Amino acid sequence: MLVTGWILLFQNTLFAQHAGGKAGGDQTGTLYGKLIDAQSGKPVEYASVAVLKPDSAVLTGMLSKPNGDFNFETLPLGKYILRINFIGYETVYKSATLSAKTSTVDVGNIKLASNSKTLNVVNVVGEKPAFSMAIDKRVFNVDKNLSSIGGTATDVLKQVPSVNVDIDGNVTVRNGSPTIFIDGRPSTLTLDQIPADAIEKIEVVTNPSAKYDAEGMSGILNIVLKKNKKAGINGQLSAGGSTLGSSNGGLDFNMRQEKFNFFVNYSFRNRVSPFNSRLYRKNLGQDTTTFTEQLQDGDFYRRFQNGRIGFDWFIDNRNTLSISENIVTGNFNNYNDQVVNDLDEKQQRVRYGTGINNTKNGFKSYNTQLGYKHNFAKEGHELTADVTFSTNNGDNSSDYSLQYFDLKGENIYDPTPQKRYGSGGGKTTYITGQVDYVNPLSEKSKIEAGIRSNTRKFSNYTTVMGLDYPNTDYKVDSSLSSDYKYSEQINAAYATYTGGFDNFGYQVGLRAEQSFYKGESFFGEYKSYNVDYPISLFPSLFLSQKLKGDHELQLNYSRRIRRPWFRDLLPTIDYNGQSASTGNPGLSPEFTNSFELSYLKDFNRKVNLLVSVYYRNTENAITDFYKDTVLSLNGQDQRVLLSYPINASSRNSYGAEFTLRTQVTKTWDITANANLAQTKINASQDNATLSNQGFTWFGKVNSNTKLPWNLTFQVNGEYESKQILPQGERMPNWSIDAAVKKDLLKNKALSISLGINDIFNSNRNLSYTTTSFSEQENYRKRLARELRLNATWRFGKMDARLFKRKNNKQDNNGGEMGGGDNF
Repeated sequence: MLVTGWILLFQNTLFAQHAGGKAGGDQTGTLYGKLIDAQSGKPVEYASVAVLKPDSAVLTGMLSKPNGDFNFETLPLGKYILRINFIGYETVYKSATLSAKTSTVDVGNIKLASNSKTLNVVNVVGEKPAFSMAIDKRVFNVDKNLSSIGGTATDVLKQVPSVNVDIDGNVTVRNGSPTIFIDGRPSTLTLDQIPADAIEKIEVVTNPSAKYDAEGMSGILNIVLKKNKKAGINGQLSAGGSTLGSSNGGLDFNMRQEKFNFFVNYSFRNRVSPFNSRLYRKNLGQDTTTFTEQLQDGDFYRRFQNGRIGFDWFIDNRNTLSISENIVTGNFNNYNDQVVNDLDEKQQRVRYGTGINNTKNGFKSYNTQLGYKHNFAKEGHELTADVTFSTNNGDNSSDYSLQYFDLKGENIYDPTPQKRYGSGGGKTTYITGQVDYVNPLSEKSKIEAGIRSNTRKFSNYTTVMGLDYPNTDYKVDSSLSSDYKYSEQINAAYATYTGGFDNFGYQVGLRAEQSFYKGESFFGEYKSYNVDYPISLFPSLFLSQKLKGDHELQLNYSRRIRRPWFRDLLPTIDYNGQSASTGNPGLSPEFTNSFELSYLKDFNRKVNLLVSVYYRNTENAITDFYKDTVLSLNGQDQRVLLSYPINASSRNSYGAEFTLRTQVTKTWDITANANLAQTKINASQDNATLSNQGFTWFGKVNSNTKLPWNLTFQVNGEYESKQILPQGERMPNWSIDAAVKKDLLKNKALSISLGINDIFNSNRNLSYTTTSFSEQENYRKRLARELRLNATWRFGKMDARLFKRKNNKQDNNGGEMGGGDNF
């Protein structure tokens, strides 16, 4: 049976290619359905099912299976007619269209009776653009992006319109923090642990409906990983390196026969990121003013391996079972030399200190996903269920020293020399279960409902040993050591109804979420918190009006929540030179009411314009507060600027976003994105009232040009204006990337790309913070200008002699192909 399955599968593939030319990666699709007796409802087996071209020429065919199923894979995109006939039944015709947007079509249960039904015609769409827009979602196709080849998910998100990523990898959308999912589910992986080459696309949902998680002030970013389901055996090899000493490589392999699809991916990344920073602080005393300068210079190393394996079992045309396992292991190490200069009121150096600030972090992450999907006979009617289990085990170590000298270079012991080292480890567990149901009631109406439960458990311990000066012994530094556990559980259920009439559509939805939090600190004095948030309701409303001339108007509303992260709640100290941070166990969630008015216009399918005006009102807004304080570190008093999160009374943001995609010529397209916003925040802490407001804007431009000789040239640029902070501001920032790709060999099987990131070496973080006792400037830069070279080879092979029909009526012509458009 296995050999027979391979024969039928590859015969259909060859027919599709011989008839329609290249079966390109995005140029093929699948048609399937089921034959039943109109009176008895039983399946009809061994009926003849033929696929006809629009001119009625036969492209391929097959006999229905004992359960009535039939399916045709790797058909070239286009319009088709299905002809079904069998002795005792009248011939039935059905039309269907495969397009890049709808490459898999279920024609449903076909009743062999006197009447016939015809599917609605779907317009054929050409090659997928790098960035596509809908009224409620934007999709960025990663395989079209050249600047991120050989990088990580952080590099990919830097290229996505509407998304901003700072030098530390913090992601914002419209000046707010989004929720980041991987394949629609939470994960223990960080963005720097996901290879760019493993990502298929990024989905940006700025104002999600009740169907989506309510977490995330500015929407959801969903990272969709590649999962090859193309027929036959195919895959690709990749390798690359950079001028900073980074290297990467990977293998993707996929094999599919009639009922099974098997895939395996492996990649490694060695990334070197130079790092330097300067913290300059003006200390405002009662009688005098002094200055402190802290300099750090070093390298940040990221080394990891990523392996993914899984399979899909197509039980029949209606039921699919999938399972996959993802393993990531590696380490992130930071090696820094530091210098501290103490200056007098005239900014003249009076003494200086030198030392090191090194950290090492290792990790091993496992992610298991089991999914089931059932397609009902009616198109769009489906039930899905899945369970995701993720674990992450980590270890860490640190080494810190700071010795002061006078201007002659002699050791001094006031301030006291600091020497300490530490080690620790932790574990995170994520379990997510979800069931979703969709039922189209009519052409313009449907209901959706689902339930989800997320459970996360986190444990961590760190032991820091500090020099007990003037003794030579080391003892536990209680201010920097910790041992804590944290757990959370979020249960949710949702229901939405979509309806409409004429060109007006609407969707109403309601989501209910309940959450439980528990944290315990075991080091020193036992501390704990246990917070049970009651059921919160998150309604959503979407109204849309299609206007004449290919344009659409939409008004929507949703309620969002941002819950404190465990690091926001745990009262442990993270110390770095002259600054420190800690958590706040009393922190509460923030709630946001989000409104958005959007307009989408399509100009002759060459220019797409999306304009959005939005307003967000946030209560209990979470923001950082800075306070001058004295910490007792290893028994010694150290004056630092301490930061910790607080709940502001409110944050109001309103702005506009413009996205324009223009097909300038057949070979050149440009996508431009700009976001303009006004933000005001009000907060109070320690009897101080804080208020700040300001105008900010953010812009991106992506240019893609197809040149002669199979060359593609791409330029990406971004600019971020000054950002307001509750106690200061962050200065503007900008960068430009460029890349070129050359396709070689038959069917473009080999691609070589050369890219340069941050051409003008301008990307950095510069901020100013003001408190009652200090004024501080903080400059940090990571990853200087970098040149990357990468190569990708796609492979695959077919042999027609292995793919005859059971009746052995086909010829023995053989075929072979490799890479490029075939896969």
